[in-house]
Amino acid sequence: MKRLLENQVVALSVGDTGIDCTVAALSRGEAELHPVRPAEAKLLPAASPSATLVFTSRGGLVMLRGALYRTGCAEELRFAEGTSPTASVTAEQRRRAARVEIALPTSVTAVAADGTLEGEEQELVTRDVSLGGLALETRRAPLRNGSLLRFRVTLPDMSEIGGTARVVRAAGSVCGLRFEDVAPADRMKLASYLVATQRPRPAA
Repeated sequence: MKRLLENQVVALSVGDTGIDCTVAALSRGEAELHPVRPAEAKLLPAASPSATLVFTSRGGLVMLRGALYRTGCAEELRFAEGTSPTASVTAEQRRRAARVEIALPTSVTAVAADGTLEGEEQELVTRDVSLGGLALETRRAPLRNGSLLRFRVTLPDMSEIGGTARVVRAAGSVCGLRFEDVAPADRMKLASYLVATQRPRPAA
């Protein structure tokens, strides 16, 4: 919990359901969380011994496991680190996943100022992926700096994540994208993939 900061945005999930929250307060191994979109609080149970909290720290990813419960207000959530018998906090659960170099099929389509899609969908390949964005090998299809794109990435298990991303760096055949809007469930799926990718493999 020492890496958490007040007012930081985090992803909170129970099972397959996840929502974005801000950290309202920190105290004695617990974090008071307020949903970014208050109506989404009802998507989570009143209490659960198996909750996951994901956030970025020092350029990497931190995933904590613990318990979730509500206080007097339905929209005030509390995450208690490591209080679940089946979710004790270990170094493995705290693993930070940095940028992972991997080629994954990705499709992108430009988004117009009014939010509609414009132009043809382009089929590209990632050069690396992180929780905050990705780098694309654009080959002969350069992307414009500052443009907004709708993207879809296919993970190795053939599941997909998607959303919108902004082009923040276009140099030569490589283009850097920063995620703008990614659903919490997709962000958790990506976080789980990154953590699993960084897990040490047993010696042969």
